[in-house]
Amino acid sequence: MKSSSASLSDVHRRLAWGWLAIVTLLVVLLATLLPRARLDSSVLSLLPASSLGNVPPQIENGFLQRLDRQMMWMVSPGNTPDTAAAQWWQSQLQQQPFLQDVQGPMDASSQQEWGKFYFENRNGLVDNQTRSRLQNGGEAQAQWVLSQLYSAFSGVSGKELAHDPLMLVRGSQLALQQTASQMRLQNGWLVARDKQGRYWYLLHGELTGSSFDMQQGRAAVEQLRALEQNLKQQFPQAQVMSRGTLFYSDYASQQAKHDVSTLGLATVIGVLLLVLLVFRSVRPLLLCATSVAIGALAGTAITLLCFGELHLMTLVMSMSIVGVSADYTLYYLTERMVHGAQNSPIASLRKVLPALLLALATTAIAYLIMIFAPFPGIRQLAVFAASGLIASCLTVVCWYPFAVRGLPVRPVPCSTLLKGWLNAWQNNKAVRFGIPLALLVISLVGIASLKVNDDIASFQALPQDLVREEQAITALTGQGMDQKWFVVYGDTAEQTLQRLEKLAPVLAGAQKSQLIDSYRLIPLASLEQQQADLQLLREAAPILQKRLAESGVTITAPNLQQMPVTPELWQKSVISSGWRLLWLSLPDGKSGALVPVSGVRDSAALATLAAKLPGVSWVDRKVMFNELFSHFRSLLAGLLVIAVAAIALSYVLRLGLKRGLLNVVPSLLSLGGGLAALAFSGHALNLFSLLALVLVLGIGINYTLFFSNPRGTPLTSLLAISVALLTTLFTLGMLVFSQTQAIASFGIVLSCGIFCAFLTAPLALPPSTQGEGAR
Repeated sequence: MKSSSASLSDVHRRLAWGWLAIVTLLVVLLATLLPRARLDSSVLSLLPASSLGNVPPQIENGFLQRLDRQMMWMVSPGNTPDTAAAQWWQSQLQQQPFLQDVQGPMDASSQQEWGKFYFENRNGLVDNQTRSRLQNGGEAQAQWVLSQLYSAFSGVSGKELAHDPLMLVRGSQLALQQTASQMRLQNGWLVARDKQGRYWYLLHGELTGSSFDMQQGRAAVEQLRALEQNLKQQFPQAQVMSRGTLFYSDYASQQAKHDVSTLGLATVIGVLLLVLLVFRSVRPLLLCATSVAIGALAGTAITLLCFGELHLMTLVMSMSIVGVSADYTLYYLTERMVHGAQNSPIASLRKVLPALLLALATTAIAYLIMIFAPFPGIRQLAVFAASGLIASCLTVVCWYPFAVRGLPVRPVPCSTLLKGWLNAWQNNKAVRFGIPLALLVISLVGIASLKVNDDIASFQALPQDLVREEQAITALTGQGMDQKWFVVYGDTAEQTLQRLEKLAPVLAGAQKSQLIDSYRLIPLASLEQQQADLQLLREAAPILQKRLAESGVTITAPNLQQMPVTPELWQKSVISSGWRLLWLSLPDGKSGALVPVSGVRDSAALATLAAKLPGVSWVDRKVMFNELFSHFRSLLAGLLVIAVAAIALSYVLRLGLKRGLLNVVPSLLSLGGGLAALAFSGHALNLFSLLALVLVLGIGINYTLFFSNPRGTPLTSLLAISVALLTTLFTLGMLVFSQTQAIASFGIVLSCGIFCAFLTAPLALPPSTQGEGAR
């Protein structure tokens, strides 16, 4: 017997040294990866990695990065037009290192450069209205030129007519004014006026880095707020409004940071005090902290190894594994505290090991099911939690038989209360049948009133000040941030432009059919279209000369040479200012163009139109995300049903039909209780709620497994489960107080569902334990 015990001890010692080597490797891995790791704070990163339909990833990423860096400001001096405040604001912005390409008014030299470029490339910049007139044989263009000559308001000079007889530059400028926003040009500034009579001057720029860089974003927002205060000191009547992803990203990161610092601190303190109170010794406290720390170490290292970055939301939601990873330590330590005098540390481990491994397997699988979700942040959480829980459990199995030697044996705390609870479940039918039936009724009532909401906007409450400014800027400029576009792409710039030209009449038809209110196409034609325009100009020129001569106006022959304008030339010129965001060129020659659309009334119809055109994709990100959330919510619901069925089958095979089905009841009631709590708290069912239910199933089943362990004793199991429940509620319950709605509802389902699992777990007591409640 002693030889056998010595042999087991030798094997375990080798396991302990092996696990120490692995933990050392994890430390080295984390030290290597952490300096190069990126902490992402964007809530958008929780969304699917691909969000622009069938658009090539390089085009998608390029446009999304550009859009995320865009910044816009509207500065108002008051009810009188005065550019001093706007000029001061522009000068301050241009001095900020986190901003680049800050633009306000177009100065005189830029205006001259603008006119020069249009004149020198007029044959390649024919607008749609001029093209339409030319397609009628030139007579319509001649009539239009004459109308401009004899109009009292057009102001056509002899110099203009001599250098540009076809008036192509004038036609292009008039066309741009018609397609421009509701703002007007005043002294080089784009200016709007609101209903209260205030003038607003437009400025825009770009961030030098990502709007999702948490540290840079926080510093940038603080600096911009400080500049606003300085502006009001310099110009007391002035106001400034801001727009940009930066502000929303900073708001989300500050919420998550608050959750990590405040809720995380409360969680750790609560768990440590509870363990200290139950065991009345510092060593169990240190052992719990060690297993949790090694779990966090493994979770962080493996997540960084798999993803190369860590999302801040992953850290917030991973607080849920603190209490779960402590369960393994608590279960073993409780066994040692109660039965340490009768059993050796190895014997105690062998006694609880089956329940520990089953609990680990079910919880890890529950987390890993989240990998099926299409959201990078949720996948990170799954990998972090599963690897962290495995490491915590292995720490208990490999090290703690040596670490608990000499741990004081104490009587079960609150034994009278715990024995009474066990006796009530075993001998009182009102408790044994009444509690499950009451939970069943509550679950059915709650589920009946539960609503489903897959709207992404409901997952996080946006700050009202940012929303108000966003609405005001949209009203002034006529340009919103609806994120509804057509994306046109091709293997070459020429192919992309040709596809844009095929999309143009489709958009005109959609506007005429009132599917949309307006759209914006970049004012650039393909080389093929430019060649066709040149042919039209050559055909129209003689007709124009003849008509002008008949009217007594003699002109020189127009310059009808080819003036090709490529995207590269266009982007480098001043005329692309305000349009560059809508065009993207890649190093491999591929390119893409955005076509923003406003006033969308039928998103599905626009998607159908885009599907008929090669290289064109309709993007309505909100609708797309809502559909994805709905799809994967249904998928997770199916996985939950399969998981419950698999658990029931395993119970039946292991325990027989009657006891197997009885052991499933706590899991079913925990799921129903979580959903009922969600409904009663006023939240709707969504993907995050179902993710929480997956964890309720995986964590709550631990309590059933601990009770159904034939080697355990009911009183010890109840003490371990009670402490485990309290530690879990300290962690998961903290999520209820998160300022992010998705995380708060996640915490409600988790905490209430697991509490229901605890209440009904005694149903799993083996029949042989009848009357053992006092032991």
